[in-house]
Amino acid sequence: MNSKSDPDTRVSLIVRVRDSGDDDAWAEFVQIYQPLVQRFIQRHGLQYADAAEVTQEVLSRVAKSIGSWDEARENSSFRGWLYRITRNLTFDFLRTKKIEATRIAKGDSGLSQIADPSDSESQAFQVAYEKQVFSWAADKLKHSFKPVNWQAFWMSTVEGLPIEEVARRLNIECGTVYVARSRIMARLSKLIQRKLDETQN
Repeated sequence: MNSKSDPDTRVSLIVRVRDSGDDDAWAEFVQIYQPLVQRFIQRHGLQYADAAEVTQEVLSRVAKSIGSWDEARENSSFRGWLYRITRNLTFDFLRTKKIEATRIAKGDSGLSQIADPSDSESQAFQVAYEKQVFSWAADKLKHSFKPVNWQAFWMSTVEGLPIEEVARRLNIECGTVYVARSRIMARLSKLIQRKLDETQN
């Protein structure tokens, strides 16, 4: 019998979050999406405390509505749906605080960009999501490898240092760097792809 954690039988994170009793799914969801949503909100001029307030409102709205979310009816992916909730609640907050008039008077187009779902903002949201998933996956896997192997991977792949330089700094063979990088990238890519697939719908 397959275990629940088996990738072949793993239930989509979105489906799991719909189960109000699945605390682990909600914790994982918050770990990935909360920083993403809050950064998006802060980029549009809200101070940290205000952005945190709107972020909590977004998460609360998702928690209340996820059970009725339907990809076919919404005519978009889950992330597109989340983006619209985030954009709309940010817009509502700015309007409520009467920031809208001030920003328009100053010629700031930021607010109108939030209100326009056809611009590149939703793509920026998608890119930010993918970066957040990478960060989440790296943090999750980091402690599964020897520190020197993780450093070899990080320095050569993320920081872009030459293999020879990484080997010299870590006092290891170039072959060790190649092997560490290959193994870690394989596991990291698999975890990232699985997470992207889980939240695709």
